[in-house]
Amino acid sequence: MFRFPPLTPFVKKLLIALFGAWIAQILLQNWVGVPIFEVMALNTGQLGVHTLWQLGTHVLATPTGPQYVFSMLITLVFLWWMLAPFEQRFGQKRTIQLCVVAALSSATLAIMIGLVLSTPHRLFGAQAILLGTIAAFAWSYRGQGRMSFFGVIDMKPVHIIYLVLALSALMFITSGDGVSFAADLGAIGGGMGFIEWLRRPPAKRRKRKKRKGPLGVIPGGRTDEPRWLN
Repeated sequence: MFRFPPLTPFVKKLLIALFGAWIAQILLQNWVGVPIFEVMALNTGQLGVHTLWQLGTHVLATPTGPQYVFSMLITLVFLWWMLAPFEQRFGQKRTIQLCVVAALSSATLAIMIGLVLSTPHRLFGAQAILLGTIAAFAWSYRGQGRMSFFGVIDMKPVHIIYLVLALSALMFITSGDGVSFAADLGAIGGGMGFIEWLRRPPAKRRKRKKRKGPLGVIPGGRTDEPRWLN
């Protein structure tokens, strides 16, 4: 039977931040007339000073039209479903690091493709965090049995990554949006790469050998005799 995982501390804060930022954008954009979405969403076709803050704010940016209500709620539900177990397993610190890596890797690859294509594009939403989380969580369990997808479909963990890649490819084929496809690939690759970074072997600590100096203490002799330096 499918059940949602417990709502972990960081995931709870993240969901509140995403939902709160979306409500604030609705009020500012639709009721005050402030073009806050254009300020927060990442412009992948043109680099500038705005790129510095948009690398971090694009995951909070969401269009304020009514057609995005359902997609926003779905994103929040999936983040809860995938990111909370990750935080339970790896802790809050690693979960925050994963979100940062997924967002930056997605944005970086999207900017590279956007500059090559020279087409105006706005990258927005927490999809990068979601895809990075799915890839990281599935990749962390590879070779360790099978996973239950929504408590209904039984599959290998790596097959979940294949499924996400297939869906991203299908969206690219139907829309022709190369920048969004690159952003998806960057997020998935960032999630998998983060797990590989966590699994890296610990660095071997080099033991510094103490070099003997020109002078040394010679053991022996009576306790009442002085210790001579050679």
